Amino acid sequence: MAKTIRVTLLLIFTCWAYTTHAQLNYDFTKGKFLIKGHVADIQTKEPIPLANVRITNNGKAVTCDNQGNFNLYVGPNDTLSFSSTGYLTKVIHVYDIDSNNYYTLQIELIRDFVKLKPVTIYPFRDKKEFSDAFMAAKDINKVTLPGVAPPKYSNVTPKAKISNPVSFLYDKLKRKRSADPDFKP
Repeated sequence: MAKTIRVTLLLIFTCWAYTTHAQLNYDFTKGKFLIKGHVADIQTKEPIPLANVRITNNGKAVTCDNQGNFNLYVGPNDTLSFSSTGYLTKVIHVYDIDSNNYYTLQIELIRDFVKLKPVTIYPFRDKKEFSDAFMAAKDINKVTLPGVAPPKYSNVTPKAKISNPVSFLYDKLKRKRSADPDFKP
């Protein structure tokens, strides 16, 4: 029993090692070298998780981990583009990077701010139509807004309607009599 468990565990770890080996980046690396780095916010120095690092020459890209770290094989003439949602894109040429910093590259991105003008939203076409609708209404229940359902309940109590089978037949005959003046039951 213990021997089968050992063999099973050995088989699982062997398969895991092969799948891990298959995920490494061993594509054509002649003339390329590894760059490791860290992407952070320029103001807070906090890492930017899941930032994108793209080689603009060939379109290959990697995504940083949750701590902002990345590994990428690049050529000496490649151009790197660093981007993330809410940040301005930064472009760096590999030949501008000092060879002493290939494994400790620090990239800092600047936040992208968009300032919007203040907006006032009315449920009418313009402010005059809005004020006319409220000035014309004497009762709060009579104000109708486009796109807004009228209130289901009001402060008026409904009258109770009592019906029985005889009154039902009477109402039915009454309707027929009013529709046809020559009707005789």
